[in-house]
Amino acid sequence: MPTQNQINAFTQAFHRAAIARLASQPELVSRALQTLQRWHLQRGPSASDPYLHEWQVLLRGDLAVLRDRVCADSDAAATLRNASPLGFVLTPSERQTLRAQSAL
Repeated sequence: MPTQNQINAFTQAFHRAAIARLASQPELVSRALQTLQRWHLQRGPSASDPYLHEWQVLLRGDLAVLRDRVCADSDAAATLRNASPLGFVLTPSERQTLRAQSAL
């Protein structure tokens, strides 16, 4: 079973790669925002609303700020990664490579 440190290493690496992809393919930002809107409509109000709202604000802003906030070594960043709308950004093959690098 992976350790929490391995999981954190994977989610950080995943988000660094995903945010780099957003920078090279800005249309993916719109798709991430649509994902957040769909989640809100499907689930209604939930305890994760503050995190989803923060994602909306970050996705509409500077991607360097997004990267710094989401990829930090902090509990707040880990919580944001757990509420991430970026799951679609990397291919399964890319995820597998990151998992191997993180020893998951």
